[in-house]
Amino acid sequence: MSLEAPITSTPPGSRVMVTGANGLLASHICLQLLERGFNVRGAVRDTAQSSWLLEGRFKAHADRGAIELVSVPDFGVKGAYDEAIKGASAIIHTAYVTNIVPDPHKVITPMVVAIDSILNAAMREPSVKGVVFTSSAIAASPLLPHIDNGNVDRNSWNEAALEAASAPPPFGASHAMANYPASKVAAEKEIWKVVDQHQDGLHFNVNVVSPAGLIGEPLNEKHVEGQANWVVHAYRGNKAVMDALPATFYADVKDVALIHVAALLDPKVKLVRLQSWGHSAHWNEILAILRKRRPHKQFLDDYAEPYHLKVSVDQSESLALLEKWSKDPEKRGWTSLEDCVAENINNPYLVD
Repeated sequence: MSLEAPITSTPPGSRVMVTGANGLLASHICLQLLERGFNVRGAVRDTAQSSWLLEGRFKAHADRGAIELVSVPDFGVKGAYDEAIKGASAIIHTAYVTNIVPDPHKVITPMVVAIDSILNAAMREPSVKGVVFTSSAIAASPLLPHIDNGNVDRNSWNEAALEAASAPPPFGASHAMANYPASKVAAEKEIWKVVDQHQDGLHFNVNVVSPAGLIGEPLNEKHVEGQANWVVHAYRGNKAVMDALPATFYADVKDVALIHVAALLDPKVKLVRLQSWGHSAHWNEILAILRKRRPHKQFLDDYAEPYHLKVSVDQSESLALLEKWSKDPEKRGWTSLEDCVAENINNPYLVD
């Protein structure tokens, strides 16, 4: 299959605004859009610190004027994206609050305000034809260990996270732990609330993509040092971090980026929640791959009682899009866990 699908709701040459463009996922989304002939407007907090998006693998695209960076220093401010959206044909909103503090008003509130800013600005901009939001698996399920997390469907929400985050002050450690998942729940609920309120008047399509753990190729050294770079924690033996998440789901970042692109471009995909979790895995599986790939390096011992999370989720829509829109005509299913882990450690940014 060629890089360009025959029919798209947003044609190549259009300008797509990608928020949080310097992140692991967003940078891959930008690259895939550029490779398909789209123009990208990357919204970031600090354009100087994100200038690497104009260099390296992005340089040829930057030289032809296909990618630009715009500053949105605080997306929690009402109307933060009003200027950045002007002239855009589509929006992919990946940005989220990375500084998770005990006060829910500093985590959840800006996430919801950003959703309203994006949607309100899009409603005022007639050029916008599609909006894709990045949510999270944790918005639909608590993904807790040693319990049955049940079946995830269109109407599944992690209500427990909202309840924990809304507990009255003083704000402490329990709030801090709840605020990230609660922010994802609140933000996605806001998306669908606004869509429902304006369903007869929206001139653009809205879809949501919900990944779990992202692993795979980093495009910048900050992606290796990020708090959620799970394979690097295992590679370096950061047991305290690993113990806190003994099992979860992992997907290749390029797979999830492609699902975002497909959710934007495919005219048949409308108003969906695309659960894009990838492989169910535990640390022993990742450690086994690391030992295979680095036979001369010493890694942590296996966990005595490994397990997979007990949860059922239908990822068929995401997988169908992944195969339909892949540039590889032989693409079938998620990129293997071993290939994801290999790409996570075979890069110039990971230093022992």
